[in-house]
Amino acid sequence: MQSMLRIVYRVSFLCVVLFLFVLTPAIPCQAGEISVELVWKLGQAGWVEIEVEQGSYQLIMDKTVHEFPPGSTLQVGWGGWAPIMRINQGEYQITNESEIELKGTNQGSLRVKTPKGQNTSYRGGLKFNWQDDHWRFFNRIDSEDYLKGVVPIEMSNDWAKVGLEGLKAQAVAARTFLVKHTQNGKKTITDSPDIDQAYAGRNVEGEASVAVEATRGEILVDTQNGLPIEALYSSHSGGYTEDAKNVWGNPDIHNISHPDPYSIGIGGAANHWRFIVSALLLGSTFGLGPVQNIELEKFPSGRVKSVRMEDAFGQTKTVTGRTFVKAFYPFGQPIRTAALLGSLFEAHKIPSTQEPKEKAGFSLILGVKESQQKQGPLLSKILSSSLGTSDNPQPFDVFIFEGRGWGHGVGMSQWGAYHMAQLGYNYKEILLFYYKNTQILPH
Repeated sequence: MQSMLRIVYRVSFLCVVLFLFVLTPAIPCQAGEISVELVWKLGQAGWVEIEVEQGSYQLIMDKTVHEFPPGSTLQVGWGGWAPIMRINQGEYQITNESEIELKGTNQGSLRVKTPKGQNTSYRGGLKFNWQDDHWRFFNRIDSEDYLKGVVPIEMSNDWAKVGLEGLKAQAVAARTFLVKHTQNGKKTITDSPDIDQAYAGRNVEGEASVAVEATRGEILVDTQNGLPIEALYSSHSGGYTEDAKNVWGNPDIHNISHPDPYSIGIGGAANHWRFIVSALLLGSTFGLGPVQNIELEKFPSGRVKSVRMEDAFGQTKTVTGRTFVKAFYPFGQPIRTAALLGSLFEAHKIPSTQEPKEKAGFSLILGVKESQQKQGPLLSKILSSSLGTSDNPQPFDVFIFEGRGWGHGVGMSQWGAYHMAQLGYNYKEILLFYYKNTQILPH
């Protein structure tokens, strides 16, 4: 009888374990090694030199393997739309290889240079494919080492001094983004901030690596199903985060709009910016005559949903707030006080015959030395904040756009996270403030 009871007990125990196993949501695991397509850094590179910086590598071409010790070099490019390569300063040769790999035999790094001055160091290995008449480059790297090249470029190593918890929050968000975008067998992500998240290799590694190590393996998951969330983030929320559905059209219970007091009063030009553009330039940008009136339709956050412009001839044009911003956004440039950085803004019209009250302020925006232009530039001469003034006055008005924030505003505000860290919040509190209906778990 006791033997039978033991059997029944064991079977019951196994059934309970199996039941819990089936019901417990599984978190997709991210493989240790991922592949990063270098479209941001090398997408337009016509010629590339790769040097083994440290560690030992093997050059693998089809079934041929060459040992590649430190100091070895490989150059690849194309001439007449044919792939060309050169090994260790040897002869240039056209290659029939459609795929080449530099695979590390131990921990190492490769330095990649281009004729245009690009000089970047990458951990791990490189694989490149000849496709559509050009080389495509892929950095094969451990996922945690990848994050060490993401966090400092998305935030800053300097923030570690007084905002380490903010960097930890960024590390978890970036890792979650990686897991979300490389699940279900997909193992490739890009280094482009336009497509995925910015990745700049070993060059930018620094104090932020501490944040990556301190949160190793941790990701944000949905509280109900345990699956990784879409961990979106932008530079500065302007004091109010945006709802994901208002930016991309899809509702997301983890990225919803709410007040963000931690992003107010911090971030320099990202916190408050001003942009000036003439009615003539504004109209010509969108296929209209000189614009006379502007109407803004807004989301509850204050971000502009659409901009309706009417010119002097009665013609109208309506564009989304994001489309309007992109027409003047200084992409690829550092933050400037004259930059239109986001879609949370107000518009004001000033007749060209009216002089601004803060003449010195307008002179500063336009880059005009006050000593040389004590009266400030005539409004009728203004083209835009970025283009400066025209030689001759024009009989058109000017529009002033004043706004807050930088980026789409969805999810975590990086400046807000930094400020919360300064105020003593830890990274988990920061993440749970910005991402709703989530929990932080190892994967």
